[in-house]
Amino acid sequence: MNQHTGMSGTEHRISFPDDFSDALQSSKREKFLFETALPRRSRPAPKTTQNDFVMRITVDAHAITELRQLILRTCGDLVQFMRVKPVDHATKMKVWLCLSQSSVDTMTSNIMRALPQAEFGKFTPLLSV
Repeated sequence: MNQHTGMSGTEHRISFPDDFSDALQSSKREKFLFETALPRRSRPAPKTTQNDFVMRITVDAHAITELRQLILRTCGDLVQFMRVKPVDHATKMKVWLCLSQSSVDTMTSNIMRALPQAEFGKFTPLLSV
């Protein structure tokens, strides 16, 4: 059996309030309730420049072909990936485009000119894994 009789340098002493019974104070199982937590050491987040963004667009289902052709014809080299998902019983389509930061304005203006009914959602940075 493993028995621990002493305290190592990293452990904290447990002090119990006076109103707790001797049985509770001597119980090893409940001691964790009274231990003081060690402060966590956190590393600062690495500073990176964010170059890739995800643009969300919602269009009517009948306009998805036009949107895809527009993207590939005018800005195909600027798009890293495109995801299309039907919503609202396939009457609308959600589109996610991954773009570099420098191409967001170009892509937005081209889509607004060709499809004024397109609804633009959030522009969020693409998180690296």
